[in-house]
Amino acid sequence: MRLKRPVAVLFASIAVACLGSCGGDPLDYETALNLLRERATDPVRTSFSASPRFETQDQKVTEAYQRLQDAHVIVCKETAGVGAFCEPGPAGDAITQTDMSVLSLVAGRWVPSAIIGIRRTGRGSAEAEVRMLFEPSELFRELEDAFDQIQGPGAMVALGSRKQGKIVRVKYQRYDDGWHVESID
Repeated sequence: MRLKRPVAVLFASIAVACLGSCGGDPLDYETALNLLRERATDPVRTSFSASPRFETQDQKVTEAYQRLQDAHVIVCKETAGVGAFCEPGPAGDAITQTDMSVLSLVAGRWVPSAIIGIRRTGRGSAEAEVRMLFEPSELFRELEDAFDQIQGPGAMVALGSRKQGKIVRVKYQRYDDGWHVESID
């Protein structure tokens, strides 16, 4: 079946108009990944006790504190009746004292590794599943085993998640100037 010229021109005009107003170019994998890389993700922090009780703690925990002291990351002093009190050492610039009983540091960040899938969710919007990998800070990478032994419960992501990565859902929105990351879940 052959369309008459005016009808064909009308369909072509509608198709061209829809490209601009129906959401424009679809979100491609490279753009989605680059937009996510440009967006700064929150640092992953870990914390641990600044007042350990070495005499009642597991030997592995005591050895982990000793390893941090040997690396001059923390300095611990015994106090009568109270136990030890630890603070950042000469090589512990990345360690912060959040209060008298807690020390913390940025362990690293989650960084995008690969786009698993993208789907359009509406006019000018899309959603992607993205594999994220844990990128440790330099200090955490050097002394990861020690920090794993002494971190408080719920202070950081589990070792398994750090090694295997995680999947997040990212929402994108297209504006006049192109695609933008709206949220990361």
